[in-house]
Amino acid sequence: MSTHRATSGPPPAGMITALLEQTLDPAYAEAAQRRDTGPADHRWNARAVLAAVVVAGLILGVAYADTRAAAPSSERTRLALVADVQRETALGADLQQRLEELRAEVSLALDDALTATRDGRAQAERVSTLEYASGVLAVSGPGLRVTVSDAPPEETLDPVTGEPIDAVPEAGLVLDIDLQAVVNGLWAAGAEAIAVGGQRLSSTTSIRTAGEAILVDFRPVTSPYVVEAIGGEQLVSRFAGSDTAARYDAYRQLYGIGFDLVSADTLDLPAAADTDLRFAGPVAREQPGETK
Repeated sequence: MSTHRATSGPPPAGMITALLEQTLDPAYAEAAQRRDTGPADHRWNARAVLAAVVVAGLILGVAYADTRAAAPSSERTRLALVADVQRETALGADLQQRLEELRAEVSLALDDALTATRDGRAQAERVSTLEYASGVLAVSGPGLRVTVSDAPPEETLDPVTGEPIDAVPEAGLVLDIDLQAVVNGLWAAGAEAIAVGGQRLSSTTSIRTAGEAILVDFRPVTSPYVVEAIGGEQLVSRFAGSDTAARYDAYRQLYGIGFDLVSADTLDLPAAADTDLRFAGPVAREQPGETK
């Protein structure tokens, strides 16, 4: 078997000519060309970045100017809303006072009409007792004033800005359930009439939280929360020795919540704002000779 080996002959004439005419390698030529065009591309990129920065600056400047221009308008809007709230609050207070005056006039007229007869006088006395108990009429008498307040603020860091601020610790905040507990403790101690923050409580009054505010009969109250209760001579001693008073005295020592008891010779509590009957109705009276 014969083995054929590849043999190389003389290089073609065209290759020799190319080697003589192109003394620089094509790869080096391409790299040199890129170096020549590079600075121009770099200058173009720098110009593009500079133009983008200028445009962004113009946009931010216009936005800042618009914000500055809109700030007075926003402040005027806020002040107008505050004025509206204050005006409506004052109007509501005036209407509430007028309502109490009209209720007193109606009560006097009812008493005058009922006292014309012996049976009417007995009914008038019963109606008067029920009106005082239900909160329809303002009451006055000796009692107990309980003041519950948030703990003093402590320095902490704002979770958003990181700046130091003064804030009440969460454990030191008075909640709606705290006022409910104090009120229920006063009822259990023998209170006959209670007001929280100047709002007289009735059988339909609610004490609840809306956002960060505590509402009593849908009216906001703020710390310090003053709870006034009218009752007999034993009201003060009974409540002071109750589990409720002991628990909040412990909260005062542990969390800094304010809890103060003061007896008063005379407390003046207003009439309740909402005393509409919802389910009650007149009782049918028996006619003479009828039996059930």
